[in-house]
Amino acid sequence: MKIGLLDHMGYGNLGDAATQEALIENMRRRMPGVEIVGFSLNPEDTKRRHGIRSYSITQWHPGLAKSTDTGTSDIGEMRSFKSILKQIPIFSTIVKRLLYLYREFAHLIRSFKVLRSLDSLVIAGGGQLSELWRGPWSHPYNVLKFSVLTKAARRKLIVLNVGAGPLDSGLAKAFVKWSVTLADYVSFRDIVSQTLVQRLGVKRDTHVFPDSAYALDLSCCEASTSGPVLRPTVGINPIGFCDPRIWPKQDEAAYSRYLGKLVTIVQWLIKHNYRVRVYSGEASVDLYALEDLKTRLMSSVSLNDDDIVFLPPANSVQALLAEMTSLDFVITSKFHGVIFSHLLAKPVIAISYHQKISDLMKIVGHDQYCVPIENFTSKRVEEIFTSLVSESQSLKSTFRETARSYSARLTEQFDYLFISEGLQQSHNAVRADDGTVVTRPI
Repeated sequence: MKIGLLDHMGYGNLGDAATQEALIENMRRRMPGVEIVGFSLNPEDTKRRHGIRSYSITQWHPGLAKSTDTGTSDIGEMRSFKSILKQIPIFSTIVKRLLYLYREFAHLIRSFKVLRSLDSLVIAGGGQLSELWRGPWSHPYNVLKFSVLTKAARRKLIVLNVGAGPLDSGLAKAFVKWSVTLADYVSFRDIVSQTLVQRLGVKRDTHVFPDSAYALDLSCCEASTSGPVLRPTVGINPIGFCDPRIWPKQDEAAYSRYLGKLVTIVQWLIKHNYRVRVYSGEASVDLYALEDLKTRLMSSVSLNDDDIVFLPPANSVQALLAEMTSLDFVITSKFHGVIFSHLLAKPVIAISYHQKISDLMKIVGHDQYCVPIENFTSKRVEEIFTSLVSESQSLKSTFRETARSYSARLTEQFDYLFISEGLQQSHNAVRADDGTVVTRPI
């Protein structure tokens, strides 16, 4: 059995990495000897992080230049050619577009050959059906491209526990609709995503299951069960919201306001005898925010060594979870920051930049601890943090039950999909969203 696993991963987002780790682990457990092949934005990172052979989703990827054997004379000729093109703008534009089309066509052929060697392709991970990052020609186009190639190769296509939206352009909506229609099995990680895609005119059966990260094996990283501590620790997990250097929507003022409010919250926490740990599971998008927050705090707060620690971005899911086990409370702006808090039974406040975070907090039943990133106030966070502390034992119990329940649902889904006969047969029994057992094609 040989299965492809596609996700727009590869730049240090440990939420993406956690999803894929959970899937790889569960596939191997159910299908001994399975060969898993990755498709990502950064094949070298995927190979190193997950230990699987990997190919690029796009025609260009980090490390491509290194793998291209180009002589010194060829480089000199190419530079001369480029300098000539720059002097003729119209001709330069035409040549660049033709070159792009040629490279894309070559990439399609290479990808098709790989897909023909597989038994199935699984498109999995969070925002796979979204145009938030770089519009319709990024995630939506890439998903459609591989959906079409998979079906052209007559292989099974599974769209597994994905998130959808935002989808604003007509082109992105069309790409997503066609991709979902082509798939043999489709499931979303929340009802909002399912409803959004259904409104595009998709008539087929789809399912809703929890985010696959809830299936992570935490046996090597159990949450601490030690008694009360004299000085609890709060983890602050920021995001590069509206950072003009990296965020899709560039708004320097909004970015500055967000960081300013975090500084005020940290000051309040220290004043009330909490220790603070600023941490991250994102080595790319949030890197600037971590540094900018540190600069602001160091210049505005008189700190003791034990007041606050700035941790570098964790380099693995295991390292991130290990860091979080030492926390007593979490304030995060990350979707998987909330999920990791649930898994480790950490009372959490979400400063939400996307509806997916607000919906997750609401589904689990603690949306009173969620505030919108655009217009929250530090005073409001301070108020709900006080409530969070008083309700901490109840919340820990809720999160443990949530993690168990979600893991059990994913176990049923993975049993169906990844036990060999589930992939080979055209019909089988599957538990529906309402708990009944039905028979339907995959």
